[in-house]
Amino acid sequence: MATIICGWCGDKSHMTPVGKPIVHRVRTYGHDERWVADAAYTCDGCERMSVVTWTTSHDLSDRWLEDYGHNGGPQDYEDARWSPPPGHDRSFPDVPDDIARAAAEAWLCHVVGATRGACALARAVVEATAKKKQFTSGNLVAKIDALAGAGLIRDAVREQAHEIRFIGNDVAHGDLDRDVSEEESSEVLELMGELLTEVFQAPARRERLRAARVARAAGPVAEDTPSED
Repeated sequence: MATIICGWCGDKSHMTPVGKPIVHRVRTYGHDERWVADAAYTCDGCERMSVVTWTTSHDLSDRWLEDYGHNGGPQDYEDARWSPPPGHDRSFPDVPDDIARAAAEAWLCHVVGATRGACALARAVVEATAKKKQFTSGNLVAKIDALAGAGLIRDAVREQAHEIRFIGNDVAHGDLDRDVSEEESSEVLELMGELLTEVFQAPARRERLRAARVARAAGPVAEDTPSED
């Protein structure tokens, strides 16, 4: 039974197979035979179903594998691709819907390995954020600096936004000979999330807390309850 980070609930969970793998023999090189296997599993935690595809050097229909403890699923040394992958359904509450959808799409690009697409979308999210705050003049450098000048982002976040711009520009301007690693892509998207928190999410949380405090203060007060300074 496989143990993975479930793409649905995000927990490290045991996965229970549903039926048997479907196996297809692929092209062989000399005596080096390969099979592609697809299988369905359910998470023991959230009970959602995931699908895994992997390449194996074993014909999983051979019964002798069971004598060696092979459970019919992907082994640790085999390159298994689980769907959905962890992080595929990132959400951004309190962010305007068009920007939130683009940010979620950037994460979806990342988890499927489309790292350049992820960084290009992150750059677009930064620019869309500035435009949403009515900073529409000049290039992206000017827009980011305008966000900071208006006090909407701290200086540290301003520098982070410029880092997103640098990497996103390489893709947007056609410098496709530059690879973007998964580590770079992940870091860019985390920085994108910090920008969205600074501009949209933190102020929205602050306003909810303020509204709750005001509502409590306006509520009925018992006669024997001492007043607060």
